[in-house]
Amino acid sequence: MLLALLSKRYPGMRAWLTQRLTGLAMAIYSIVLLVRVLVLQPSHYDAWLDFFQPWWLSVASLLFWISLSIHAWLGVRDVLKDYVPNIAIRAVLLKLVVVMLWVYLAWAAWLFLA
Repeated sequence: MLLALLSKRYPGMRAWLTQRLTGLAMAIYSIVLLVRVLVLQPSHYDAWLDFFQPWWLSVASLLFWISLSIHAWLGVRDVLKDYVPNIAIRAVLLKLVVVMLWVYLAWAAWLFLA
């Protein structure tokens, strides 16, 4: 049933499901991060450095940024398709969004994997 919904017969279903799954991933990360902050309660710079030291948190943070980029791309793309009727302007705006998202993602990768 799910594979039938993700076929070319329902073109928007794949984007809809992707946006829901990335939202779920971001929500789980946010809850884990909140619990970790409440348990460890970092209060100064060195404590915050230690807070993000575990490898699994760096990987989870990078996955969060990847999910955020995909989620944002799908949302902004749909908003621009709905509210910018001029195709040339829409194309320029979409390219700007893509460039910005790649820059943010590269910055996050550098930050969390360095």
